[in-house]
Parts: sequence; structure tokens; C-alpha cells
Amino acid sequence: MHLFRKLIFICLFSHFFWTIYARPAAFNPSKEKVQIMRVAVQRINGAIEEKLKGENLAYNTELNDFMFARRVFVDLTGTIPTYEELVQFINDESANKRTFLINRLLASEGYVSTSYNYFADLLRIQTKIPGEKMNSALFTGWLKDSLHQDKPYNLMVYEMVSASGSIMENPATGYHLRDKDMKLDHVAFMTKIFLAKDIACAQCHDHPSEDWTQKEYYSFASFLGELKIGSGTGKGSKRSKSQKRILVDKEKHLHHPEFRAAVREKYKNFSEADRKLKALRKEFNHITDGQFASAFDDPKSNLPLPADYQYDNAKPGDLLKPAFIVGKSLGGSRSKSKREQLAYWLTHPDNGWFALAIANRMWARFMGKGVAEPLHNVEIKKCANPLLLKTLAEVIVALDFDLRAFSWVILHTQSYNRLATRKKPSKENDYLFTGPTLRRMSAEQIWDSLVTLLVKDPLRYRQPAPISLLEVNDGWTAFQFIENLTDDKYRLVDSSTGDLVLTEGDAYSASSEQTLMSKKGSKRLILARASELPQPAPAGHFLQKFGQSERLFVVGSSNKVGSVPQLMELMNGFPTEVLTSSDSLIFKKLQKITSPRKKAEVVFLSILNRLPTEDEKNLLLQEMKSSNSEDLADLIWALLNTPEFFFIK
Repeated sequence: MHLFRKLIFICLFSHFFWTIYARPAAFNPSKEKVQIMRVAVQRINGAIEEKLKGENLAYNTELNDFMFARRVFVDLTGTIPTYEELVQFINDESANKRTFLINRLLASEGYVSTSYNYFADLLRIQTKIPGEKMNSALFTGWLKDSLHQDKPYNLMVYEMVSASGSIMENPATGYHLRDKDMKLDHVAFMTKIFLAKDIACAQCHDHPSEDWTQKEYYSFASFLGELKIGSGTGKGSKRSKSQKRILVDKEKHLHHPEFRAAVREKYKNFSEADRKLKALRKEFNHITDGQFASAFDDPKSNLPLPADYQYDNAKPGDLLKPAFIVGKSLGGSRSKSKREQLAYWLTHPDNGWFALAIANRMWARFMGKGVAEPLHNVEIKKCANPLLLKTLAEVIVALDFDLRAFSWVILHTQSYNRLATRKKPSKENDYLFTGPTLRRMSAEQIWDSLVTLLVKDPLRYRQPAPISLLEVNDGWTAFQFIENLTDDKYRLVDSSTGDLVLTEGDAYSASSEQTLMSKKGSKRLILARASELPQPAPAGHFLQKFGQSERLFVVGSSNKVGSVPQLMELMNGFPTEVLTSSDSLIFKKLQKITSPRKKAEVVFLSILNRLPTEDEKNLLLQEMKSSNSEDLADLIWALLNTPEFFFIK
């Protein structure tokens, strides 16, 4: 990056980062909502216990504080607790310390980070929007900000489905841009995610095992028939015309004498500064001319039945009246666009399938398994505990789709607070939740846990917060606006100072004591949280080796299956090398400790989040007589390579 752009970027970001990276909204529900949450816990417990009693089963063993802390940290923040966080919790003697911990973690930056990872997988977010010249920074920024604000889930979905305009003025349109030229697939992805219904087979023929016909598929898809992804000046888009006027108005900031003078002062070379400004204005005009996609509704656009349609209830090329694939109409204005009508119906509290889909997904997120499986195609008749499924759906509606409050409810249930079940259910839907199922951490959770062991503040370095077209109010913001859209270089910013610390292709300027370390010559490792890395991580990255989704599909996109590359990465990979080096965070914590026994205890608490057993202590004392760096490195390496590190018991 040239000095010109770097200086402008730093000046701009230092102006915005205080608001963008403020702490998430405090978890402080109203008294009325707290009462709903407490009753919900009792209702869920009752639904589970009634089924367990009928089957003569009992809950698993209760979790001790060490195991509870590890589980709740991984689930709510995406990473194991630090040594200090764990010790503080264990030493807390208050009666409600588990609730206090849950409340604190729900209001943490880690909660936003790990929740973003979850929904980025579900929405198949990629840094580069497929088939477009632009990146998805504005969309990912919108999603993170929505989670940061604790925006109700149904409102988030409504904003995405009904979104119109370009990503510049309405970042939620990134949801539709992701599947440009894939309208029918877009419909299938939508039902899997938001309705827990897999209707994909009916795209080409009547569904072989369900009642859905190909005609019904196209009737539902007709709600998106008028959706068009085209240039910002595309015909049929009234919004795009106003957008063009806005762009022309915003571009004037680049001609302001004070901005020109400021750039010259920063750059020190008048001719070069003027040349850069000219190029910048050209890029802005390029956008104004409509070279970037918008989502809008074109009455002339439609989804007719395909030319090879073979059933006798309609003819190829017929246009069908929009109809909902499940349930019934829930009212709403007929004067709205078809997409707005769809968004209204889809996210309405009375749409039981929408509530069921997200409630079941959230239950699976924390319990390792949905009440009904598979998550993308729920059949209630195959559910072992339909009362529990119904209760969860009712609870999330009662909580107004507040995902943090719903998470609080799940984490307070008797089932969640029990030891994980290691035995696999005999059938997919037979499990009755005597406790969560044994889970391996996701690729992102494993990576973020390693980063937590390596650096003091894992979320200090983040991707720059993007700005939308409407936020352009001077030359500096106009410049950053262009960067958001046209430059796909990976960057990191120090959220504590606002300084740009990393640009792809340039020298690393961040301190090796914080987030960026280099070993083995020129090889570099960016130690930032998974939510702040390219989406998805590049091929060969630790995250990819451990099963991170490539963000292409909803079903089977990520995996937790062990492999030889994972084994090799753990045994002698770069992250393990850095972690076992003398300048890693965990080593620095041990420098002031002289007792080998105490050092071993700190390592156990830091990595496995428990104390060593007496047998382990005796063995360690025999092996660590000198307590030197090599012995400590061997101990760290050994604990990282145990299954216990990767699984949530």
C-alpha cells in the first residue's frame, strides 16, 4: 500500500473505530423478559424430564465448575477460557456465579465473534462476492453490527430478504448478491436455513418423498421472480436512479479544496497527490456509471416453468401465482413487492416453521444435536420429543427472537449442565438429552483457542470496519468508501489505537508480542480470531485443515472429522511451534513461577482447563525435574495433542 493510502486510511479509521469497536450491548433484559426466560427454563426441563421418566432414564452426572467454565466459554465466546478467567471463576464463592458468568459472556466481544462465525457458515459468506468485482466487507460489517446490537433474529432475516439497492447503500443486499444468477438455488438455500425444509429436489421434478411438486416449488420461487441483480442504473430500479444522484453528490467531496490541500500536505508531493486524486475520482465515477450490482424488483423479470416441464397440471413457460410452500398466508400488505410479502410471511411470529428452524438450530449449536434432525429438513413425526421441539419454538417467539436471551435459557437448562453423553444414539432422532452430546470443537473454536493461548488480546486486531455510501460526508470517507468496494486486499487494524497494522502484500508492522509472529524464515502466521480472517481461510490454512466450511453449501459444509493433515499440523505445524516457543504467552506466564508442580498446574489449567490428577502430577514431577523450557514445551505439546483438548465433555 502506498504511503498516500495508508495515511488516509489511518486518519479515517481513527475517527470511526471508537464507535465501531465499542463493547457490545450489555445483556440486561427487562424484568418481564427475565420472567419469561425463567419460566422457559422450567418448561424445557419439564418437557425433557417427562420423556426421560417415560423411558426410565435419568440425567447424566452434573458438571463441575471446571467443565462448566470450559463448555460455556467455548459455546459463548468461541474459545477456551484463559488461565486468569478460569481461576477467577473457580475462586468465586457466590451462589449464582454460573449465571453471572453467562451474563458476562453474552455481553462480550467474543460472543459477537463466535456468533458471526456461526451465521457466516449458514449464509455461506465469502470475502469476495462470487461473480462480482466487489468484496463483501459491507455485508459482513452489517452482520457483525446486527449481532453487536442484539438485533432480533427475525428482523435480521427480514432485512436480508427484503433488501433492495446496492450493497453501498443497503449492506443487507449482500445476502442476495451471494447467489447472483442462482435464483432457484437461492430459494432452496432459503428454505433449508429459515424453514428447515429441503425442497431442492422439487426444483427439477416432483419431490420423491414429500408432497411438494415441481409446480409448488416454482409457485414459492415466484416470490423472488421479480428479484433482479443488475447494474446500479438497471431499468426497473427507481432506487438505483436516486442512488446515482447520491453518488454524484458524494463524489463532490473529492473536489473540495480543503480535501485537496490536506492530501497534498499528507503526501508532500503535489503532482503525485493530484495524480492520485484524479485516479480516485475516476474510480468513483466508475461506480456512478453503474458497474456494481444492485438488488431490485423488476416487474418484467419472472420465473416461468422450465421448458422441460413434464406434468399435465401446467404448461412449460407458464407463470405461476406466488404461494407459500408450507403453512398459510399471515396477512400483510398486498401493495408491497413480492419479496417484501415473502419477508413478512417468513419472519412473522405466527410462522411456526420459521421459529422452529432457528430454535432447533440454536439447540443443536449448544447441545451438539437438534431435537429433530437433520436441521435442514425437519420432520416432526420422526422427532423423539415433539413437546420439546414445540416448547423451544414457542419460547423463541415469546422472547421476540432475542438470540442472546434464548441462549441464556438453553444454558440454564438441566440438560446443558450435565456431562456430555459419549454413546451415539441408535437412531438419528432417538436422543432424549440426558445431557449434551460429546462434541469436538469446530475449526474456528480450535483456532481461536490456540490464539487465546498465544496472545494477550485475541480480538485486538480486526478487519477494518467498513462504511456505507450514506456515511460518506467528506473526502476521507469517500476514499474509504472506494476501498471497501474495489480493493480486496486483506487488512488488520489495531482496535485500541485505530492504526492500520497489516495490509496484504506489505510488511507486517504489528508487534510480534501481540498478534503477528514469524518463524521459519519468511513464513508468517496471522494470529487474529477466525472472524477477522479472510472468509473462508485460504487453502492450506489451519482452519481449512480442521474442517472449516468453504462456504459453498448449507449441508455438510463444515466437518469435525479427524484426518492425517490435522495430526501432522498438531504434531509439527506452525501454530504448535509458535505455542511451544519461549516467547509465546503461556511461556511468559510461567517465567515467574519456580515450582515445577505449580508450572504443570498452570499449563493444565490453561490448556485443558482442569487441575492435573495426582497420578498426572507424580508423572510430571518425574519428567520435569529441571523445569526447563524444553520440558515445558514437551508438556504443552503433549496436552495439545490429546483428544481432551479438542472435545467438549
